[in-house]
Amino acid sequence: MTRSEAAQEVKSRYAEYLRPAKKRGTFICPVPGCGNGTGADGDGLVLDPKAKNPYTLHCFKCGFHGDIIDLYQKEHNCSTGEAFNGLYKFFGISIENDRENLSAEPRKEARPTTTSLKAENGAEGNITAHEGNADFRAYYEACRANISDPAAQKYLASRGISEATAARHTLGYDPAARRVIVPAGNSFYVARSIDPAEKMRYRNPTGVSIELFNKEALYNESGRPVFITEGSIDALSVSEAGSEAVGLNSTSNVRKLLTELESKRTSNTLILCLDNDEAGHKATDTLIDGLQKLNISFITADICGKYKDPNEALTSDRAAFFADIRTAERRTSKPDNTADYIRRTMAAEIDKLKAQSNRKTGFDNLDKAAGSIYAGLYVVGGISSVGKTTFISQLADQMAAEGQHVLFFSMEQSRLEMVSKSIARQMYAGDPEHALSSLQIRTGESNEYVRRAIAEYTAGVEDRVSIIEGNFNCTVSFIGNYTRQYIEQNGTRPVIIVDYLQVLQADKDPDTGRKMTDTKQIIDRNITELKRMSRALDLPVFVISSLNRSNYLVPIDFEAFKESGAIEFTADVVWGLQLAVIHDDIFNKEGKVKEKREKVAAAKEAIPRNIELVCLKNRYGKSRYTAQFKYNPQYDYFEPVIEPAFTTAYAAPAWDAVQRR
Repeated sequence: MTRSEAAQEVKSRYAEYLRPAKKRGTFICPVPGCGNGTGADGDGLVLDPKAKNPYTLHCFKCGFHGDIIDLYQKEHNCSTGEAFNGLYKFFGISIENDRENLSAEPRKEARPTTTSLKAENGAEGNITAHEGNADFRAYYEACRANISDPAAQKYLASRGISEATAARHTLGYDPAARRVIVPAGNSFYVARSIDPAEKMRYRNPTGVSIELFNKEALYNESGRPVFITEGSIDALSVSEAGSEAVGLNSTSNVRKLLTELESKRTSNTLILCLDNDEAGHKATDTLIDGLQKLNISFITADICGKYKDPNEALTSDRAAFFADIRTAERRTSKPDNTADYIRRTMAAEIDKLKAQSNRKTGFDNLDKAAGSIYAGLYVVGGISSVGKTTFISQLADQMAAEGQHVLFFSMEQSRLEMVSKSIARQMYAGDPEHALSSLQIRTGESNEYVRRAIAEYTAGVEDRVSIIEGNFNCTVSFIGNYTRQYIEQNGTRPVIIVDYLQVLQADKDPDTGRKMTDTKQIIDRNITELKRMSRALDLPVFVISSLNRSNYLVPIDFEAFKESGAIEFTADVVWGLQLAVIHDDIFNKEGKVKEKREKVAAAKEAIPRNIELVCLKNRYGKSRYTAQFKYNPQYDYFEPVIEPAFTTAYAAPAWDAVQRR
């Protein structure tokens, strides 16, 4: 297949690449920070019936407009050649005579042809996208000579940008294309049309990656704070006020800024002021998370007011905009004062917490006692054979069935083991008479009841459960990076489950660059980092923990958690699973170790097993409560039991009086 044929093939097969949205005939938009189509009311990504290109897609949420090649570039922040190669690989397409220059892809790109553009064409003639050696300095020089053109000056004046600001940032004008040229380094620029009839207002050079505008401001030696805006025109607006600013040039460039700061830190405080819309808010959340992780000082500031972006604020009320700039800069000297927090942030955080009040576990008795699942660190401990993994797996499936996304990091059990547990549980809950065990399902037994359970399970959770096999090399950094990427690509914050704490590996010590070897230090550090991740990403993190063997014959308490004192102080919620037999009178007596062990062994062999969940700590409500379950290990199923009343102490439940639901 030739490149031209392959290009058409790729464009026509867009539906195979995209994920269908709930709304028929639409797709989930993969543009970072968008995710349109994932919710019940989203429009999704649709074909534009009015476009000349029959494969043109449009997203009403983020404004994307283009074919699958353009979409892939947006999604992966890559060049045109890289997009084609990525899609060729995805579709398994081979190219004849694959020695052509990657920049020679059959793209219809509007190219001005006047003398003023010869410098650009001369530079672009040497572009090899995969080598990244584009250099537009000659083109910039030619355009800069035209910046005094009345048409360019009229446009800049309409955007509130003075000649001095334009000169300071070496803006130029291409009269043939009727576009103002905003350089962002030698290898990238933004071309802004001054023609109000032009549909494509912004045009970027092909074959190169989007760059940050004015990133040198990050390292200004005067120590001035640096405003981070979404667009280069917005950054110019801040510069118009005499302040330092960097433009992302796209919300998808958030990761590029974080990567820049990771490789070269700044001591200057950043002021986040992206566009006043949903995409801007999501990008701000991602920046906040990344900057917290890098320990770089920042504040958020509303310099847009009632307007969409900083430039609109500048052109609508210049004096007020300048005043807001000065106010934001003053705030950097006291970024954490409570008065400012109450005025700007507290109401939004309250709304965010209220929105989490509908997040439930799916266990009626536990939800009645616990209330809701909030963003924070949940530790679930228990001895062997009480079904810790099964309990949290069932919780994950139930939360997914209610619409939550779940990332399950499994370090001991394979994806096959975990999924077969879910199918066995689905069979038992729906039709106990024909249920098969997870082992039977894993070893190939199949019938119409298995197939029905699979269909019912997948219809319930859809694509909202992801099981990631850790293979004993999983670290908190890996979990955090995977989660951030999931949020960016899907536009939703998942529930995180880690199974389990004692095999979670250590990241390198940031001070020494070496891995820790002391078990207690590793566990304490991992608990602290998981808590930090839950707070930074604003999501629930469940981690399973084993217990000390010396505590197997006593009721569960903080002393039972293996090798870690950090759990008691760091976790937001601590649940312990224990055999209900632990309340037998014999466990209140000294000695009798043999009899106690026999009691525990018998309780472990029982089917179903009587299991009690004990809450040892809860920052979100009632501090101590219990919930009772009957656990059938054969079918990996926890059944809540209804008690006359929930106990708040460790009194033994009257199991004979408990009614099965």
